[in-house]
Amino acid sequence: MARLRTRLAKTPLPRFFSWWGSELVACLPPRWRRIFSGNSETLLLQPTDEAILVLREHEKAVSGFGQIAVGASAEEQAAEFRSMRARIENPGLRTVLCVPESRALTRVLTLPAAAEDNLRQVLGFEMDRQTPFKADQVHFDSRIVGRDPATRSLRVELTVIPRGVLDPQIAAIAGGAIEFDGVDVRSEGVDGVRRGVNLLPPERRARRRDMRLPLNLGLAALMLILLVFNMSESLHNRALAVETMQAEVDKAAVAARDVLALKKTLQDSINGANFLAEKKRNGPLLIALLDDLAFRLDDDTYLERLSVENNQIQLQGQAKNAAGLISVLTASPFLANPKLEGQIQPDPRTGKDRFTIVAEPKDVPVDQIIIHGPAKPVEPAADDVKNEKAQQGDAREASDGAP
Repeated sequence: MARLRTRLAKTPLPRFFSWWGSELVACLPPRWRRIFSGNSETLLLQPTDEAILVLREHEKAVSGFGQIAVGASAEEQAAEFRSMRARIENPGLRTVLCVPESRALTRVLTLPAAAEDNLRQVLGFEMDRQTPFKADQVHFDSRIVGRDPATRSLRVELTVIPRGVLDPQIAAIAGGAIEFDGVDVRSEGVDGVRRGVNLLPPERRARRRDMRLPLNLGLAALMLILLVFNMSESLHNRALAVETMQAEVDKAAVAARDVLALKKTLQDSINGANFLAEKKRNGPLLIALLDDLAFRLDDDTYLERLSVENNQIQLQGQAKNAAGLISVLTASPFLANPKLEGQIQPDPRTGKDRFTIVAEPKDVPVDQIIIHGPAKPVEPAADDVKNEKAQQGDAREASDGAP
C-alpha cells in the first residue's frame, strides 16, 4: 500500500485533486467550509522559557491566539487549552507541537530513486551512518526535496530529534493531557516558518474522526444512487422511445396496408378498364375475322367452333378438303402461321374431313379492315328454270283432268 501511495505521489493526480477539492470547498458557506476543509486550520503550540505560545494557522497565515503559563499546573494548562480550543468552531482543528530548529538535526541525503518505495526503512538503516544516533534513539521524518531522472536519484531532507528531548517536552505540557496531531520544526516567533515534517510517531498521534471518510462514503453512495437513477431514467426513456417508435411503426403499417389496398383497387380498376378497352378493340376485329372466314371458306366447309384465347385462334370444323384450308387461311390478313393441329379425321356420317387449325392473330388497324358483306345468292341456270316450269305445267294439267 505504501508503494502504491509513493507511485501515486509521483503523478500529477494529487496536485489536481488538491486543487479541485480546494475549489469545491471554496464554493461552500463559511461554516461548511471549515468542516470540510478540516486540516486547513491548525493550533501551533511553541514552548518558550516564559510561556507556551499558542498560534493559529489558517490557510498558511499565522496569527497569535494566546499563551499558556509555564508555571501553571497541568490541570490549569489543560483547562486553558480547552478554553482556547472551544473558541474555534472547527471539529477538524489540528494541534501541532513546534520545537525550535536548535533542538533538531537536519541532513540532506542523496539516495537511489528505488529507495523511495521504502524510504522510512532505508532511513532507519542509514541512521547510524548519517547521524550520531541509532534509529531507536530518535524520532525522525523526511521529505523529498529533489529528483534527478538522469542519475535516477533523489535528494531527501532528514530531520531527527532525540527521544530524550521530545518525549519529556510532550509530557511537560499539561501533564501530557493534550493530544497532538504532530510535531514539527519551526523557527521562533510569530513569523516563523514550519519545515513541514511530523516527528511524532503514528501510534502517538491524536485519534480523531476523519471527516473525509464518511464524506467520501456518502459521496460514493450518492454517486451510486445517481448512477442507478440515471440508468433507470435512461432505460425508462428508451422504453418510451421504443413505445413511441412502435406506435409510429404500427401507424405506418396501417397506412401501408391502406396504400396496398388502394393500389389493389386501382389495379383492379385499371385491369377492368383494360379488359373493356380490349373487348372494345377486339370487337371489330372478331367481326371482321368472321366476315373474312365466311368470305374465304367454300360452301362445303363449315365451322363448329371458333375460339380466340391466349393470343391464339383455334378453328374446328369439317370440310371436303381440309388440307387445302391452310393455303386459303394463309391469305387472310387476320391470321398468321395457320397450321393443322392433330390429324385430319374423316366423318363417315357427313363424308367430310374433321379438322382443327390453330393460328396467331394479326394486328390490323381498324381503318384498314375491309368488310365483304353478305354473299350474293346463286341464280339457277336457264335450263333448270325451263325444266322447273315444265314440271309445274304438267302438275297443273294432271290436277285438272282428275275426276
